[in-house]
Amino acid sequence: MSDYQQKQPSVLWEKQFFGVARTQFFSAVLASVFLWFWQGEVIAISVLSGGILVGLNSVLLARSVMDSSQVKRVDGRGMLYRSAAVRFVLLIAALVCANWVGLHLLAVAAGMFMAYAGGYVYIVRVASRAAGKASD
Repeated sequence: MSDYQQKQPSVLWEKQFFGVARTQFFSAVLASVFLWFWQGEVIAISVLSGGILVGLNSVLLARSVMDSSQVKRVDGRGMLYRSAAVRFVLLIAALVCANWVGLHLLAVAAGMFMAYAGGYVYIVRVASRAAGKASD
């Protein structure tokens, strides 16, 4: 197989991972715009920051999955475990900083939930399209 044929599946996965992150960002922005008028600035910014955290976490996950799938002679699972630990530490540090800045952590958690829900909807749509194409 040519290099292009070998990279083609990874390009598809990369597109889907970043599609999830885009949808997560969009879900958080949509929720925060609504909340800006309903609850005020601090809550809206808190929700938006939670969505941004989830989106960035998804991008880092996508990068680690891509990197671990391209590694030869090294256990890719080890890379994934290290990546998970780093992402967890970064998430905790971001939440500590959010609390320090004065954001409401419950609203940050709500933004994270909205982003995860948006990502889930995206994944279900992509999976249903793939299942529809496979049955054709």
